[in-house]
Amino acid sequence: MRKAVGIGGLRRKEAERLALSRKGNELSQREIEKLQEQITVMKSNLEDFVREHQKEIRSDPVFRGKVQRMCQLIGVDPLVSRKGYMAELLGVGDFYCELGIQIIDICVATRSVNGGLIDLDDLKQRLIRKRIKGGEPIVEDDIKRAISQLKPLKGGYKIIVFGNRKMVQSVSREMNPDNSTVLALAQYTCKFTVEDVRVGFGWDMDRIRSCVDDMLRSGIIWIDDYDAVQPEYWVPAFFSQMSGSSLGV
Repeated sequence: MRKAVGIGGLRRKEAERLALSRKGNELSQREIEKLQEQITVMKSNLEDFVREHQKEIRSDPVFRGKVQRMCQLIGVDPLVSRKGYMAELLGVGDFYCELGIQIIDICVATRSVNGGLIDLDDLKQRLIRKRIKGGEPIVEDDIKRAISQLKPLKGGYKIIVFGNRKMVQSVSREMNPDNSTVLALAQYTCKFTVEDVRVGFGWDMDRIRSCVDDMLRSGIIWIDDYDAVQPEYWVPAFFSQMSGSSLGV
């Protein structure tokens, strides 16, 4: 018959458990402290690297993107504050602030034409033309980062995707799934008809009409009713792909 564990045995086991727990906590704390020291050294090395290559970072957008990814990997976000030391070293505080202002200018100027929806490539070309000659070159990643910094303004600035097209929205409006689906249908032709939607998705007329009317009210699409029986609906934000150039706004 198995002997029951006495009170003394239970106390010894509890003492062993507590000792092991304390030892585990000590080891965990040491590992954390060691990791924090390593991160501090890495941040210091990164700061030295940025100082040494500041000119290349400002002039080469690809290199700039790589350095920013390095910052993020070790928990340094140079875009958190314009006054942050890394933002100052990288020169990205003023760079993205200026780029963000230019993005707002273009989006506001074109809103009456495209309803607050502009093709990302179109926006990029407009920015290149708008920026001072000899200024820092920009790539798509720069535009995305600048737009992410506009969120506190609550102007609805964000990047949305329709099929293979990336668009920048600049109005506080949630794009419902039906709108997105129909816009994806028009991504290559820049237009659609009610019949296109009916055949493509099998929707009833009430659903199609509700979707079309919503986009007409917001200015995202235009109607060409030359054919009264089967009017065409055009997406001005997609026009740039037709002529290879942007609308002259």
